[in-house]
Amino acid sequence: MKVGELCSRLNVAYRHARYVLEEGILPQGVEENPGRGEHRDLTPAQAFWLAVVLVLKQSGMKTSLAATIAEMTSSILRSTTQNFGWEPSFNPARGLFKTEHQWYADIGDLRYFRMATTACPSDHRLLEGDWRDFVDKKSAKDANPIVIIRVDLSGIARRLEGSD
Repeated sequence: MKVGELCSRLNVAYRHARYVLEEGILPQGVEENPGRGEHRDLTPAQAFWLAVVLVLKQSGMKTSLAATIAEMTSSILRSTTQNFGWEPSFNPARGLFKTEHQWYADIGDLRYFRMATTACPSDHRLLEGDWRDFVDKKSAKDANPIVIIRVDLSGIARRLEGSD
């Protein structure tokens, strides 16, 4: 997928994506400086990672923090869907965007992160994971954030596959 198409599907200004890429905030495997006149072709996994960054940046978050969240999101989604077997058809880190459930990334007080989903095989209510600190990535069981930003990861996936 080209960056312009990604921006169009997300309703994000192309210049925001260019700014992010020029700052060196790149998905794994994307060249920092493609040749003159060459356009970046993103894999589905790279497009998802960049989509998370762009959506958060558009909401006012600093780009570096948005990149940290995109990285945590990809990692935790991969382990939850594959290692736990919760909806293996949904693994954006491998370009798999099909989901029958809701998947969210929650950011609390711009310091904590957790995942929330309805994909648990034994309980289809929305389950919210433990908060994790951005800095040390460890569980922050005592965290009680006041401001929570929720990113609809399943919604991003639907837009990237063109079904929303």
